[in-house]
Amino acid sequence: MNPSVIFTVLHKEIIDLLRDRRTLLSMVILPVVVFPLVFGVMGRFMGDAEKKAATEATTVAIVKGSIPDAFTPVITRSGLKIVEVDNVATAVENKTAATGLSVSSDGKLVNVYAEGTRQSSGLAAEKLRTALTEYRDLLVLEKLKAANLDASVLKPFTVKRENVASERKMGGFLLGSMLGYVVILLMFSGGMYPSIDMAAGEKERKTLEALIASPARRTDIVLGKILACVAAIYATALLTTASLFFSLKRGGIEMKGMEKMFGNVPTDPQTIGLMLLTLLPVAVMAGALMLAISLMARSFKEAQSYLTPLIMLVIFPSLLGGLPGMELTPVLSLIPIFNSSQLLKAILQGDVPMLSFAITNVANIVYAIICFVFAVRSFNNESVLFRT
Repeated sequence: MNPSVIFTVLHKEIIDLLRDRRTLLSMVILPVVVFPLVFGVMGRFMGDAEKKAATEATTVAIVKGSIPDAFTPVITRSGLKIVEVDNVATAVENKTAATGLSVSSDGKLVNVYAEGTRQSSGLAAEKLRTALTEYRDLLVLEKLKAANLDASVLKPFTVKRENVASERKMGGFLLGSMLGYVVILLMFSGGMYPSIDMAAGEKERKTLEALIASPARRTDIVLGKILACVAAIYATALLTTASLFFSLKRGGIEMKGMEKMFGNVPTDPQTIGLMLLTLLPVAVMAGALMLAISLMARSFKEAQSYLTPLIMLVIFPSLLGGLPGMELTPVLSLIPIFNSSQLLKAILQGDVPMLSFAITNVANIVYAIICFVFAVRSFNNESVLFRT
């Protein structure tokens, strides 16, 4: 093994990658731009949708003479305007009114209507339901007072739900649920074009033969190519993670009640270090595997058809790893991709099981070595290397 040759091949491949627009798009532009754009647009649209819904949630449909007179001032105080119609449900469905109200003949049943696919209808219905519930409770209190009874007889104690998870842990849980899936998927997507260009691309350009004919050993050549591919994949992971953190903590997602939670997502050196350590063997595994597969292709297009199913296969375990309720156990730590996705979520929550952490990284290192050996053997196989 000659470090000078490896570095020369690595330098050559990095220069070629930086000249390729497709590689820059998948490796740099997409990770850097996608999250600020997505969260910025999503936050803008969500904010506009909430304002529009609040503006439209102002009317309540009733059939004339169908509700008690005492309900009218209650509805008015809630900020809703009464619209008299022939059929309440039809009026709400046709957007004549945001919500609707009907009362049974005996006054024992009050129905509040809403159109479940419209945010404005849901807001109006909740506003109406709250106003009527408060009015009902007021009537109960008045009757208890008239009967010389204490209100506590109906409510002897209060049940309150307390979330013992810290805001940091909740923010880490929500971010971790998407981070593993997105980062790992973009890592494989970002390494796709570099690996194809270094193998099938060189076959098409007829430059691979000249490289093989040089005094450099094939092991040094393939190692340089793998390192270049890993560097591209790892750079994608770094840019994706940084972009996602920035988008959530600074670029802003304008969801009510979420700002403080996402603002507490940890960015301390220990958390970032553990994440980068977790992603490194995944990058080596992805780079070596995709390069080996690309070597088997005759052309750039054929290599794309080989690697696309691989990326599709990566989606399932990475997405599964982010699902709520899934926990990383020593046995599950042996499953590639899934283990990294789960471990990233645990790291962000600040609750890292050290045994699973060790098993996950050792397992991924072993998988990376296997993929590396596979790539070296493919590069040394004449029938694969000169397949045209």
